[in-house]
Amino acid sequence: MKFGISSVLIVAAAPCLAETSAGFVRLRDTSVEERPLSLSIWYPSADQASGTVGGNPVFEGALAAPDAAFPDGALPLVVVSHGGLRSAAESGAWLSSSIARAGYVVVEVNAPRPDNAALALDEIWRRPQDIRRAIDLVLADETWGPRLDGSRVSVAGFALGATAALSVAGADMDAARYLRSCSADRATEEPDCGWYDAQGVDLSETSPEGLAGLARDPRVTSVIAVNPEYLSALGAVPAGVSALRMSLGNPDNASADGQIPQAVVIPGASIVDAFAICTDLGPAILLEEEGEASLCGESPEARRIIHQEISDAMISFLGGGAEQAGAD
Repeated sequence: MKFGISSVLIVAAAPCLAETSAGFVRLRDTSVEERPLSLSIWYPSADQASGTVGGNPVFEGALAAPDAAFPDGALPLVVVSHGGLRSAAESGAWLSSSIARAGYVVVEVNAPRPDNAALALDEIWRRPQDIRRAIDLVLADETWGPRLDGSRVSVAGFALGATAALSVAGADMDAARYLRSCSADRATEEPDCGWYDAQGVDLSETSPEGLAGLARDPRVTSVIAVNPEYLSALGAVPAGVSALRMSLGNPDNASADGQIPQAVVIPGASIVDAFAICTDLGPAILLEEEGEASLCGESPEARRIIHQEISDAMISFLGGGAEQAGAD
């Protein structure tokens, strides 16, 4: 297994920051040649921030303390799969660092971003594989394995990442129903159907072997799903796995049988609030590049409040129902 520590990329050095922040390191796995993974690992730290991670000209990065000392004892693990098909690496840095400061080791999974709709088709089953692979890697790693409580493993995701998290937690996928998700009468329900259609790609071309290989990871004791996609094709999370479903904005009606009960709704939010806070120039850059300036939301202050609500709800769940599930 080829699994080494890559150099830590700090997007913007910030030597004068006085605020304490989560420790950070990046691990890279190239054991699967066609799908290398970069794992962003966050953990509690009393060190001062010396830079930011996950930032770019559009979005602010999260404060980080690279290579900070690790606290004593083994901590619970939270694996984060953030965003839809075209989300950038480390889009969830703002969330991962927040959860880590509450006493968890958080691993954000970053896989290669598909360049086109045809390549993106199989992300529905590849992302759950990525999550399982990330759990394998950190638990087996001689540095990180002893630092983790393998009896308390949670997964969290947004959008397609939430679908992947639910799959790993044991929510069975109805493949036939999934393959009809972009049919004419339902195409507006899922965010990527228009993109697939514009490039002449049909969900029926998804690998049947890949879909058939979706399976529960028995190590996962709890799951957090924020605005999951293709929810109507998923079954119930099995007994023994604690589940939190969150909606940014109005809850959808896709959970036809109530198999994943709605627990938290943030009414003033939308799925774009899963992105980081925009820089001052972010909206203008998005407009110049024919992007959506609406990705920046109402204001940095409003998004900061929503981020706090999201992380507070997740941390409360992880310290309550999720922790109890791991003890059962």
